[in-house]
Amino acid sequence: MKVFGLWLEDAAARFAPALAAGYALERIGSEADLPAARDGLLVDAAVLLRHAAAVAARKAAFGQRLYPVVALLPADADEAAVDQALAVADETARLPLVPAALARRLDLLVALGRSSENARDPDACRLRTDAALRTATADLSSRIKALTCLSEVHGAIQRFNQPREDLFRAVAALLPPAFARPQRIQARVVADGGEFASPGFRPGPWRLVFSLAGSGQPDAVLEVHHDGEGGGTEAEAFSDGERELTRLVAERLERTMARLRDDAALGREREFSTRLMETLPGGVVRLDRSGNIVFCNPRAADILEREVRAGEAAAFAGPQFDATALDGRRLAPDEHPVSLVLATGRPVYDTVLSIARPGGGRRFLSVSAAALVGPDGTIEEVVASVTDITRQKDMERQLAHALKMESLGQLASGIAHEINTPIQYVGGNLEFLATTFGRLVALLNSLGAAALRPESKECLAAELAGLIGDEELRFLLEETPDALRESREGLDRVASIVLSMKRFAHPDQEAPRPVDVGEAICDTLAVSRSAWKYVADVVTDIEPDLPAVSFVPGDLNQVLLNILVNAAQAIGEKNAGTGGKGRIHIAAARRGNAVEVSVRDTGPGIPEALRSRIFDPFFTTKAVGKGTGQGLAIVHALMARHHAGLDFLSAPGEGTTFVLTLPLAGPEQLTA
Repeated sequence: MKVFGLWLEDAAARFAPALAAGYALERIGSEADLPAARDGLLVDAAVLLRHAAAVAARKAAFGQRLYPVVALLPADADEAAVDQALAVADETARLPLVPAALARRLDLLVALGRSSENARDPDACRLRTDAALRTATADLSSRIKALTCLSEVHGAIQRFNQPREDLFRAVAALLPPAFARPQRIQARVVADGGEFASPGFRPGPWRLVFSLAGSGQPDAVLEVHHDGEGGGTEAEAFSDGERELTRLVAERLERTMARLRDDAALGREREFSTRLMETLPGGVVRLDRSGNIVFCNPRAADILEREVRAGEAAAFAGPQFDATALDGRRLAPDEHPVSLVLATGRPVYDTVLSIARPGGGRRFLSVSAAALVGPDGTIEEVVASVTDITRQKDMERQLAHALKMESLGQLASGIAHEINTPIQYVGGNLEFLATTFGRLVALLNSLGAAALRPESKECLAAELAGLIGDEELRFLLEETPDALRESREGLDRVASIVLSMKRFAHPDQEAPRPVDVGEAICDTLAVSRSAWKYVADVVTDIEPDLPAVSFVPGDLNQVLLNILVNAAQAIGEKNAGTGGKGRIHIAAARRGNAVEVSVRDTGPGIPEALRSRIFDPFFTTKAVGKGTGQGLAIVHALMARHHAGLDFLSAPGEGTTFVLTLPLAGPEQLTA
């Protein structure tokens, strides 16, 4: 560190007594002679001029350039003051000074002095130049080796798909030749649970160790070993450049291992996604902004029968799929789930539709879809899950029909009784008519015999007089018309019950069609009479000339039957043991574009705590064996299927009213 004399009249007040960057300042007193131990001088311009001779003598003794002198001037010094100072000093500086700036100026002065000295001594200059050249050449060589090593390490890293152990061995082999004494150097990579070393590796006493923990392996390291021979110390075994090279290679290897780890994880994710797509029970479809299918997993290809449709356009919402809603209505292009996602950006879930199959028939699908948004926020694609629910829908139809038959089966004994009663009095009337007919035949035979006698006139008159006075015959003749009328009514009643059962039990059609609500109510009352006639009186209030509603006939009958039976059972539970009867009131009237049907009973009502659960499948408040909990759940499902409204009002102790809002049949249905 060079020491400069600081010669100021008020130095303590105007300048710090120390400098960084290889220089130190030492305060000089007011003596005239300068001490000989200083390497340069920082002097106040006024002091410099007073001691100019002493300063000049010192510069001459050291050499003009080897003893730099800086004159310190006040900030407002003019050019004349600067010129006076430069007559003695090598440089001027204005106060106040920043130490770092002053240190840079001193560097320049010292370097200039050395250059001047070298110029006066060519041999010394040449020796120093040769030494500097050798140093620079060695430094350049080490740098070239380092760059070559880094380049070769980069090349080894860029060999894609090579085994990891080959990469580790290549890096370990490339490091030793880049060191100044490669014969003393060995390297190895400790990773992946193994050691991968340069050829002929032997552990040495001196080593460089850099962690590769950023690769995801906490114990992974890159080691460079020195065999300890050739003299020197452990601190001298590796140069700063060699340490830096090893650090750079370790960082590059660490990043590469982290990338390989991420690539492997990404590869596993891709493999997982591929296997998942291949084995998913449901289909997955990707569609572009035009709705064209750009990807199908194998299951989706089977569901959509892509191989058969290979020659057709790939638009999922296009006419080749002929998508229709569950009620059979053809979906408009903007109603398709894919179109809804593209239009709104919001996902859709569990939309049920059917598509035409290439070989005929239809397939029911449950479709959920969501948007894939690009970096600019616009929708690039739509991904959709497609599940084939055709079998499920078939089973639902079969189950609904089976439940309907079960309902009829539960009412069978009552229906049999309803048929048996008119049959009994028809049978009684027929027996009565047979007796009457026998008497009439006997009468005709008696009159015929009387007419053939010689005294036929008198005999015939006597027979007629006897018949006129016969009370039993008069009774038979008077009762016969009533017997015939009652028999006709009984047979009409039986025919009505049979017709209602036939309409009620007929297999469902897939698509809704116009249904007469009044007729459906009458049919339901007919087949369920045995369920309600002993517990309630039924009153109907059906508006005349009601328009037809759009419904599957069997579904509407099932809805009405379940609600009516539920009302009768509720009334029966309320009045159990009292012998009293309740009341069921059924009304139907038009309300705008719908027909509203209400079924009101005088049962116990529904407790507030249970109202949110009455449409849950298998939920029932009845005793075991008395109810399955499916009745109102089926009602809810059927009403939802037909986009019809379902609501209820209930007052504990007073009863419950179910309100059905049935959509009117459209013109195309009425003319079909």
